[in-house]
Amino acid sequence: MKVISDKDLRVTTMGGTAVLLQAGVERDLGDAIGLKAITMGARRADEPAVTHEIVIDKPLITQDEEEALVGVMNDLIDSADPDNFKSDGTPKATVVNKAAGRTVPPEEREQAWEQALNS
Repeated sequence: MKVISDKDLRVTTMGGTAVLLQAGVERDLGDAIGLKAITMGARRADEPAVTHEIVIDKPLITQDEEEALVGVMNDLIDSADPDNFKSDGTPKATVVNKAAGRTVPPEEREQAWEQALNS
């Protein structure tokens, strides 16, 4: 079986056989070790490489949602309730989610927090 890997790969068996696959170099291997190589990330040489492309059609957060989230952060700052904050001074995710009425991803929460602190 001919296999190829997109990265350097060391394939070993319980019996002590070891095969090194160099990235981009096709190797002809026995079926058993070839299948093991495939389970470790290699592919059959006659199969095309799989690429993963992420396409985002719209922003992850709208301008209105961003402004509302910054408003939530400002309200938390104004309330100054220590129960709403972690020991590092940032707001608790559960508090932000409840106030925003949705589950806010960490990236959005951190960005809104920074905007609120800098406004």
